[in-house]
Amino acid sequence: MVAREQYERLTRHLRDDGRDRIEMTFAEVAWVVGEDLPANAGRYNAWWATDPKHTHAVWLDVGYIARPNLTAQRVVFDRGTP
Repeated sequence: MVAREQYERLTRHLRDDGRDRIEMTFAEVAWVVGEDLPANAGRYNAWWATDPKHTHAVWLDVGYIARPNLTAQRVVFDRGTP
């Protein structure tokens, strides 16, 4: 299990990039985090939900929502509306 501190690496990455739309593969997200993502990240859209109760949903801290594509194993972090 990945600690919230490791997901903070993703927060910094998104904040430092600063674009309104950032597309990444799940593998790229895992590389930024420094550990494989849980299997549920690749199986369920709910893992990427806009829910501040999810400790891994650090993208919310910097104003992004996640739009996963499970088939393509990609996610778009978007500053648009949910």
